[in-house]
Amino acid sequence: MAKPKLKKDKITAQDLLDYLDTQSDFDFELRVLKMLRENGLDCEHGGHYEDPVTKRSREFDIRATSTVNKYRVRMAIECKNIRDNFPILISCVPRHKSESYHYIARLNEPNQSLGPTNPLHQSRAKTYSIRGEDSFYKENDPVGKSTVQVGKQVNDSITANDSELFEKWGQCLSSSHDLIKQIYWDGTDEKTSFQSALIPFVVVPNGRLWTVNYNANGERISEPTPTDRCSHYIGKDYVMGAPMAQTPMWISHMEIITIDGLLEFINKYLKSESGIKDIFPEKGLLNAIQRAMKT
Repeated sequence: MAKPKLKKDKITAQDLLDYLDTQSDFDFELRVLKMLRENGLDCEHGGHYEDPVTKRSREFDIRATSTVNKYRVRMAIECKNIRDNFPILISCVPRHKSESYHYIARLNEPNQSLGPTNPLHQSRAKTYSIRGEDSFYKENDPVGKSTVQVGKQVNDSITANDSELFEKWGQCLSSSHDLIKQIYWDGTDEKTSFQSALIPFVVVPNGRLWTVNYNANGERISEPTPTDRCSHYIGKDYVMGAPMAQTPMWISHMEIITIDGLLEFINKYLKSESGIKDIFPEKGLLNAIQRAMKT
């Protein structure tokens, strides 16, 4: 990317304050972190991990964990302080039946007597696809399929770009790969069985997220509407476990969300057993186990 042409004027303290107040990703990141911790989530901030593709060290924004009894949701969170003159517009279509799913991992207490080199010791995880009406992501609900930032140039022509958001998107998925390794050992410290799920989030400031809806025939059926949350389909496959005992772990959706939307998500789904069971439905797990037994 070409470097912008800069004025020769010296940058002042006020210029730096203007940047921190309006454009700094880090300043916005700290506000998100503060909100998460105030609402009882365990958080890691600004740590490093190895990118699974490039093998280079990368830095994540936030990793948050919510645990209610034996249910745990891990969250890979990237923050983007987009400006109000360059908001996000997500184009949505009805979610197809094949996209109506999410994965959970069912983890058994490791048998310490087997030892770390025994393959059976590495087979403690089983993943299940929660589908259809049991899924957190319902068939025919609007789902994001195209994401772009829209702004006006100085000559009043419309410009659109997805590169800034796509970078955060990629960081979120890379961080998710690392979190899946952690999910594999959920319940070890507690010495109990666990159910775990992973949800990636890209968080933006309030008032800067819009959606527009299309029907299955590709006809636009709504005007652009401001929103606080949009689930975007990604269908990304991962694996967990040792090389000889791996199990698949798909991430079906990414949540693109405002800071208010994230707070609402936490209050609705992550603070009680009744809320968290929308992510870990007992009926859905039983149906998934029955499907797995038939294959």
